[in-house]
Amino acid sequence: MPTCEMCGRALRPAERGRPPRYCSRACRARAYRVRVTDRQAADAKKRVEPADAKKRVESADAPKGAEPSEVPDAALDQPLIVRTAVELADSDGVAAVSMRRIATRLDVGVMSLYRYVASREDLNDLMVDAVFGARPLPEPGPDGWRARLELSAREEWAIYREHPWMSQLVAVTTRPPMSTNLMAYTDWRMRAVAGHRLDFATMVQVAIMIGTYVQSAAIPLAYETQAARATRHTRQQWAAARQSAIHRTVNAAELPMVSEFGPEAFQAAEPANIFEFGLHRMLDGIAALLAEPGQKR
Repeated sequence: MPTCEMCGRALRPAERGRPPRYCSRACRARAYRVRVTDRQAADAKKRVEPADAKKRVESADAPKGAEPSEVPDAALDQPLIVRTAVELADSDGVAAVSMRRIATRLDVGVMSLYRYVASREDLNDLMVDAVFGARPLPEPGPDGWRARLELSAREEWAIYREHPWMSQLVAVTTRPPMSTNLMAYTDWRMRAVAGHRLDFATMVQVAIMIGTYVQSAAIPLAYETQAARATRHTRQQWAAARQSAIHRTVNAAELPMVSEFGPEAFQAAEPANIFEFGLHRMLDGIAALLAEPGQKR
């Protein structure tokens, strides 16, 4: 079945005339803008070619180990596009990732990317899949359901520590990315509690609860990274600069417990410490569930 050249959606075959290339006027207009931009870039490149002739000759004489400045179309593939998208997200945040920025980074036309990635949503799925695929859970894993669930939570937390933007793609959603490597975490957790006389639906809930908790706990990491990048101040520096405003707010609101906050409480509220505290309390709750009458220990 033919698909839209811009978004990858399935197209209805034409009853007569030329086969359709786009699913909507929006996709047709988008394709036109991309073609115009690529044509302008090509024209600009031609205009500077005479001035760059000497540089090209010098480049030809460069050592064979020199890194090329552009990616030949023959070398362009989906893994390279996804890897570049992940690098952009790591450096500038996931909101800064776009097909145009990826194309600029690789020095190729935007339309070239759509031969390998159908849409931005597909790109998000592929980014999630690549990052989770780089950190698979071990088989068979440690002994005991608790050790396994704890390991899976820590491995996922490590992903969000390394790639803080990732939680913005997977956290707190009923429409998770289509990623087999992400789904493998859910499957692994279900197998960790299998054999304890839990019904299938409850095993699903346990596995998803673990993932949802870790993802929710990781969201502050993403926003803290964004804030630090924008303000060039860490959370500690921000708090130190806002001490007078914090005291005024707390005293005006008559919050006797919050007014006792000090360095120890501030440290306890760090995302990593909240994650540790919540993880053990959640595992305690699962232990209580498995200890109920009729459940295997």
